[in-house]
Amino acid sequence: MDEVHERRLTEILRQSFGHSTFRPGQLEIIGGVLSGRNTLGVLPTGGGKSVLYQLLSLTLPHMTVVISPLVSLMIDQVQRLKQNGKQYAVYLNSTCDAAEMKQTLQEIRGGKYKLLYLSPEKLQQPYVRAMLKARGVSLFAVDEAHCIAQWGHDFRTDYMRLPTIVEQLGSPPVLAVTATATMDAQREIAELFSIHPDNRIVQSMNRPNIAFERVTVENEAQKRELLLDDLRKLTGPGIVYCSTRQAVETLVLQCRLSGIDRVHGYHGGMNGLDRMLVQEQFLRGELDVIVATNAFGMGIDKPDIRYVLHYHAPASLEAYVQEVGRVGRDGQPGYARLYMLEEDVHIHYHMLGAEYPEENRISQVLTWLGAHQRESIGLQELAEGFDLSENQAELIFFYAEQCGLLDGLAPNRAGFLFKMRKTVTPETVRQISRLIQNAKWSKLHKLQQMTEWLSSQQCLRQGLLRYFDEDGQQEGTLPCCSICGVDRIAYESVREPLQAKVVRPWDMKEALRLLLPVYPPGKEEGNVT
Repeated sequence: MDEVHERRLTEILRQSFGHSTFRPGQLEIIGGVLSGRNTLGVLPTGGGKSVLYQLLSLTLPHMTVVISPLVSLMIDQVQRLKQNGKQYAVYLNSTCDAAEMKQTLQEIRGGKYKLLYLSPEKLQQPYVRAMLKARGVSLFAVDEAHCIAQWGHDFRTDYMRLPTIVEQLGSPPVLAVTATATMDAQREIAELFSIHPDNRIVQSMNRPNIAFERVTVENEAQKRELLLDDLRKLTGPGIVYCSTRQAVETLVLQCRLSGIDRVHGYHGGMNGLDRMLVQEQFLRGELDVIVATNAFGMGIDKPDIRYVLHYHAPASLEAYVQEVGRVGRDGQPGYARLYMLEEDVHIHYHMLGAEYPEENRISQVLTWLGAHQRESIGLQELAEGFDLSENQAELIFFYAEQCGLLDGLAPNRAGFLFKMRKTVTPETVRQISRLIQNAKWSKLHKLQQMTEWLSSQQCLRQGLLRYFDEDGQQEGTLPCCSICGVDRIAYESVREPLQAKVVRPWDMKEALRLLLPVYPPGKEEGNVT
């Protein structure tokens, strides 16, 4: 990239995003995309991945499409842009009703937006793809691209269909970004999107300002008391991660009974509006602590989070790095603590056991489909009929398509449209079962790697770097972990206790006004070219 283009991009960065310089790797990634090359960017948590496609959308002639795995992530990013007067971004996801969907599609066709956030599931809809093809797509960005890795920690079947859709949209340049991709995951992403090794820009995942600590507890009561004591002492704001919704609700109640009032729970069982309002309260500093499952935090733009406490260990080191990566994005010292109770690992073994269908269930489903010659079926109907979860049913359909058993697989409102290409045989069932079991064993292996890291007597930071195939010594700005030594005083509060803070009364109308800002004519920021 020549100096003139670099200056122009830096000026857009300053005017539109308030940053005077690019972070490491950003300019190189942007240059690759502007040259028409498919590019993979692996940047650390808080390393500025969203700025890449947001800035590129201002420089490219047609739409920039961003595939995002979480509704909350899409909503948060679009809200932040709109609150800053940037009206060129919009999302389409399950929170949009039929009227909103119709209006948004009309506005996209009319050229109102330059940046569109979509879930991979929504992109499977033929009318959405047709609209995008007619509108024109200049960039196809895949956020949290580790979801593509078939044996990764957060595999989503609809991500595997994205390369075919890119071709249908005229093969625009692809930008895949993630913070947590091992070398194997990087290779799989690059293979799917034909990304040349020279176009993989990989920065260190090391966050030197975060100190890592683990503490062993003997029972649940001791763990709970230790957590409550930490919440009273640590400088906030912070996040507490749990593996189950029940644990979230129990801990929130315990906090409030203990006088810690500026705390709220967050999990996937809450309705969408409640989750949005809790998230907004936390972002505005009206809550000190969020107790959450892993449904919270991805892509959240709050740079001053000071700590993340893990009440339960995550199921993989990738998930751990994602979650602790919410700490200290402002560059100030951050603290990550994990409470180790030996029996907690059984939570994940139980969840894994329920996540994947057994071979006899696979056989029953496929045999029934073959016998009845159905061309469509609802996921709920299939799940209830064969005692499966909807995720298990989706996995069976995905791998049946991969093995050539199904053809023309497409989602509809209830489930899938499809055609049976060949007769179901015992060998086909075994083949699909092997693929599903391989995915299960991959997650089990990641869980074992997580437990090995927790029991290691070597530097925790170095263990994380080795897992992500990084060599060399990486130092922290403070004593880096409980093996090397952590000075807790650096992270403890010298201010008034959490429960003593004065809280401004919650005003729902004001919160909704901030969530959904309305700008007078002529005051909104239009397209930048």
